[in-house]
Amino acid sequence: MRITLMHNPKAGRGNHAKRGLMAALANAGHRAIYQSTKKSDYEKALKKPTDLVLAAGGDGTVGKVAHELIDSGIPLSVLPLGTANNLARTLGFIGSPREIIAGLEAGKRRAFDVGVARGPWGKRYFFESVGGSLLADYLRNAKGKAKKTAKLSEEQEMRQHVSLLRRILHDYPVRKWKINIDGDDISDDYILWEAMNIRSVGPALYLASQAATRDGRLDFVCVREEERSLFMEYLNARLAGRRAKFPLPLRRFRKSKIVWENSTLHFDDKLWPRKKQKAISPGEIEITVKPSALVILQPGR
Repeated sequence: MRITLMHNPKAGRGNHAKRGLMAALANAGHRAIYQSTKKSDYEKALKKPTDLVLAAGGDGTVGKVAHELIDSGIPLSVLPLGTANNLARTLGFIGSPREIIAGLEAGKRRAFDVGVARGPWGKRYFFESVGGSLLADYLRNAKGKAKKTAKLSEEQEMRQHVSLLRRILHDYPVRKWKINIDGDDISDDYILWEAMNIRSVGPALYLASQAATRDGRLDFVCVREEERSLFMEYLNARLAGRRAKFPLPLRRFRKSKIVWENSTLHFDDKLWPRKKQKAISPGEIEITVKPSALVILQPGR
């Protein structure tokens, strides 16, 4: 099989360098070409004939590559080399890179929906979630604070991020959001709201554990003031290493309209407005779904 390996050379730990990954692909009988996603011309590699694009990196790398493959019909597979790997886990890429590579030949194709957010920024695709308030501000605070070190395991890194989120939640203020979902007005004061395209977000928080990725719908998740303690207990369980179900209900939808007013938003791991960027407020946001926008090749056993 012809494979284009799109690799983030700064992602992951251990033997995940170019040479090791290319050798594993060759040993499995594949003809692979290599492209670093850190190079400015990485899009050109995705225009060459190929049977499969293999994204090796974290969620940011996967989203970066997936964006270029929307509506192309070219299958995408993932080697999860990041810390959270929310996209990879939801899509079924849970083995080691060598195990995943060994299963590509017997892989099965499946469709994957993509979220679409339209607003003052124009149009953006998102693969994990788009949301406002708490998680957006957590992402802004997390950049540069919970850094990767050789002394911490991936799980310890995740707990570090959850601990930061918990500290922010302690006295985080509610904000008024005007939100309409499939014609129903659910405007309220929210600590956070998320339109989820996959099951988990941020530091592996399973806010929509039953999310379907090819049903043409997204999952709306929110936390109000009266639900702050429940969300805190969920984070406490995560810090203690216990598996806990997110205690609040979710709602599936096809279209949402939200009025944005001077608050931080996130699209996957990207923030808007950026620092020092001014945006006209208020503004209307429309969130919809692009069904079956991507083709995913899940590895066989």
